[in-house]
Amino acid sequence: MKKPHIVIVGGGFGGMEVAWGLRSQVKQGKIAVTLINVTNYFLFTPLLHEVATGGLSAGSVAEPLREVFAHTGISVIQGEVTKVDVDKKTVFLGHHAIPYDILVLSTGASTNYFDTPGALEYALPLKTLADASAIRARIIDAFETASLVTTSAERKQLLSFVVVGAGATGVELAAELAEFAFHIAHRYFCDRTSCILHNEVSVTLVSAGPELLAQFPLPTRLAAEKRLRKLGVQLRLGIQVGEVDATGVNMNDGWRIPSGLTVWTAGVKAVLPPLAQSSTSAKAQLWPQTNNRAELGPTLLAVNHKNIFILGDAANGLPMLAQVAVAQGRAVANNIVLLLAGRPLIPFVYHSRGSFVSLGQWFAAGTIGKLNIHGRLTWWLWRTIYLFKFASNKKRLRIVFEWTLNLLYPRDITRL
Repeated sequence: MKKPHIVIVGGGFGGMEVAWGLRSQVKQGKIAVTLINVTNYFLFTPLLHEVATGGLSAGSVAEPLREVFAHTGISVIQGEVTKVDVDKKTVFLGHHAIPYDILVLSTGASTNYFDTPGALEYALPLKTLADASAIRARIIDAFETASLVTTSAERKQLLSFVVVGAGATGVELAAELAEFAFHIAHRYFCDRTSCILHNEVSVTLVSAGPELLAQFPLPTRLAAEKRLRKLGVQLRLGIQVGEVDATGVNMNDGWRIPSGLTVWTAGVKAVLPPLAQSSTSAKAQLWPQTNNRAELGPTLLAVNHKNIFILGDAANGLPMLAQVAVAQGRAVANNIVLLLAGRPLIPFVYHSRGSFVSLGQWFAAGTIGKLNIHGRLTWWLWRTIYLFKFASNKKRLRIVFEWTLNLLYPRDITRL
């Protein structure tokens, strides 16, 4: 008999967890699983800010999917799903068609610029390895150029770095960027002929929200704000960005912030593949959406559908966090087994295991249950938890090695 074919679109935290949870069923010959992802690797996005600021190499935060699922029987395809035909139960990668019996969409999210003028053209996002590498290159280029100019005003313009968005990504990046930038200036760009002064370098974190880390409890927000100020990060909160251009950011209150580099972390929007035009099911009927995120039933099945699960950033109702996607992935894998067995599905209930935010070297803040913690021990705990999120010991050892080097030596400023 033909095995049921489960197609998973998206190799992020959610998609990976679904595939990993089904591997025993594949090995037993009960089902076939195909995982489709735009890249051939799983990207550990919570550590991208360290790649952008010289703390980790790009290869350390990416795991090849074929290596992760080697010897499991799970098929891996690198490609982009261009449309879904729900009538024919087929996904398309261009002209290549892949039929499915059960479809899992864990397609993630892209940067949301909220139609801010100039943001798309002049602000860099932080969603991919290419983004992190581009940010790092721009930081290093800014210092190299600043070392050649003759006036302090020009240096201040070049070495003004602006991060838009005060969520976890923006706060973590601002902290790492401050440490990276001020260290570069002090260690590498002060010699007998010229010297970049400390006050010629600036890092500014701006946000339309009135406070940092709105989804975190008050003790974490306060600890983060105190830490950022100690690192020299300037905060502009409660004011919306009006426009971004090549040399700065205009705020809606009339204030202008000069910028040699603007990074946009202010928001994301869900990504869902389009339906085939031949499909008789209207998109709104297949998955009604709120803020571009699909509405789901309690078992994570798409509304009005019995064989399409949606999870992670593409699904509405829960924060866009890696731990949410992981928990949903486990639930979807379990419900797929129940669905194929003709048994009732289990509603998904999310329980947070805590949340952390990294704030530069030797400092992190967060919560475990009702316990609010911050400082060096929290930083060590945060790194330990993240370390064991990787699938392979090879990656864990590589990251431990690089983190250890960072404690003993300056960050890498190689311009790649």
